[in-house]
Amino acid sequence: MLLDSGAPRRVDTIAAVNTRVRVEGNWPEPITLRKGWARAESRPWNEVVPMAHLRLCRGGGPSFIDDCVDALGEVGVTGVLSPPLPPSAQKSWRDASFDRHADLALFRRELDRIPPPGHLVVAGTEEDLDEALRIDAAAFDDFWQFDRRALVEAMAATPRSVFQVVRHPSGGLAGFAVSGAGTTIAYLQRLAVDPESQGSGIGRSLVRSSARWAKREGAHALILNTQLDNAPAIGLYHSEGFAVLDEPLAVLKRAV
Repeated sequence: MLLDSGAPRRVDTIAAVNTRVRVEGNWPEPITLRKGWARAESRPWNEVVPMAHLRLCRGGGPSFIDDCVDALGEVGVTGVLSPPLPPSAQKSWRDASFDRHADLALFRRELDRIPPPGHLVVAGTEEDLDEALRIDAAAFDDFWQFDRRALVEAMAATPRSVFQVVRHPSGGLAGFAVSGAGTTIAYLQRLAVDPESQGSGIGRSLVRSSARWAKREGAHALILNTQLDNAPAIGLYHSEGFAVLDEPLAVLKRAV
């Protein structure tokens, strides 16, 4: 459930919602929106920010996006956010009255020679997810926090993925990373270090371990993004051989 007192109401009968799109599911659980061949998926942005995340899965121009926003408004959503989009993918959203809300820098590193991590990085388990989410909430501000849905979604976003962790010697996690691989490109989907352990090189070790995993999976390059004002992360990525790509990403927003 969303945490604000005006959280969207649960909708149990999909037929009653916006007749221009078919809505499958019960908000605030993730839902699928369909109109002809076009399909989109939506879920709460996270458990703190009372807005919806809308992702186009197949087809869909401005009119479909507009209908999806209307349907989300009918279940009580007050704002809709896009995924991070390159400029080339923003036109349909802008034509549906979305505006820039947040900017992200996009980085790429070729997977040639990768130094070894300075910490022991191991595969995480299902039992580590709650601790990873605690670290995520401590490491990011409200808007950028992952909840469990977002973390699971990141793990499922590519054909192959890995959840890696660095453990405290005394127990618990010091940091984690989620990485995914396609055919030739891999993605560092998420990286977070416990604020109490920051500055000890754990983030660097997780970046290197992610790159080494991606190379073993056959990827030629690793791509990631981060907020433009996240100077420590940007400094780390530059020092690890990442280059900023020319096209930044943007999260777009429309009020409902």
